[in-house]
Amino acid sequence: MNLKRGMRSMKAMNQQSFRISQFGTRVGTRLEGAAARPHLVEAVEALPAEGQLIISLEGIDVLSGSFADEVIGKVYQDLVNGRYQDRTMLVQTPSMDLADDLSHKLERRRLAMLCLSKGAWHLIGSHTPSLTETLGLIINKDQTTTKELASELGLQMNACVNRVARLAKLHLIRREQIGMSGPQAIYSLHSILSS
Repeated sequence: MNLKRGMRSMKAMNQQSFRISQFGTRVGTRLEGAAARPHLVEAVEALPAEGQLIISLEGIDVLSGSFADEVIGKVYQDLVNGRYQDRTMLVQTPSMDLADDLSHKLERRRLAMLCLSKGAWHLIGSHTPSLTETLGLIINKDQTTTKELASELGLQMNACVNRVARLAKLHLIRREQIGMSGPQAIYSLHSILSS
């Protein structure tokens, strides 16, 4: 997926970068991951309320699933469970192959995460084509509403709200209730790749 639109205003967000390469170029064991995890937690906790942490895989030759799960998977699970409020995390990698093991570990945790590589965004972990389609529309629009999104996707409002709820739960988008349409809440939706 092209990042042109989403990346143009990323700099407006309060972002920090966290380089996995600070722990070596070949990170492979769960024990190494357990030692690195407190550093990632510290970086997430240091972000402002709606800040974003970009986990960089630049400079890494090997990223094993055990290390990735221990560091990224566990911290991202805590983020999705609400420990870090409205903060967001994503991965940036020079090669999607480098993120394969992380994707499998996220899938086992039933999590999905945005991954940036070579000017495009990808969804790694556990996701469906419909979730990816919905996220893609939100990213391309930068900002929309559930009502507009339901219309564009040709969905009933409750089906659209369910997709949006899953994306928001995974911290893949930001949403804010702006009104009601009958019994259904209307949300303003924002890409985490732009602000």
